[in-house]
Amino acid sequence: MDWLTFISKIVEALAWPGAFLAVLLVIRKELPAIARSLRKLKFKDVELEFGEAAKAVASQAKDAVPPGKPNIRLAGQPKEEMALKLESIAELAPRAAILEAWLQVEAAAVDVVRKRTNTSLNSMPGPMRLRDSLVRAGVLNPKQVEVFEKLRALRNEAVHFPDAQFTRGSVADYIEAALAMATYLEGIADDS
Repeated sequence: MDWLTFISKIVEALAWPGAFLAVLLVIRKELPAIARSLRKLKFKDVELEFGEAAKAVASQAKDAVPPGKPNIRLAGQPKEEMALKLESIAELAPRAAILEAWLQVEAAAVDVVRKRTNTSLNSMPGPMRLRDSLVRAGVLNPKQVEVFEKLRALRNEAVHFPDAQFTRGSVADYIEAALAMATYLEGIADDS
């Protein structure tokens, strides 16, 4: 084997792995966002699931969000009744349960912002404006902001990825975390 053949064989052997690494280097900053948006990845016989985000946010909410007052009402119902309602919705339409749980967080956030800042919000502000208003009002600490953001991101997955599949457990975890945040925010709104 001469040198030219040897070099061509090395280049041939390294072409695809090199191209793959080059693509990874180019999109390395976007990889975490891409991975979070995937629910399942299947390649040949390997199937990976990325459904741990809801479980992680539920665990994080337990640590970051103090328990709400026992008499707090969400949409005119005790928290326990709202949880049962959302669980029954989840059995029929998991995506709808996620959206409804997020709406409880949004409604509680609007109540706090209205009462803490003495402003009247003519329309429902976007979640990022709500988050910023809650931070300015001193309602959310950095860990709670992180929980709020993860809840928002998971809600966005439910809305914007129609092929996403949601397991019963992941929806239950999401509901738990969302209701913890909503109860906490409603408790602060009641104190104002």
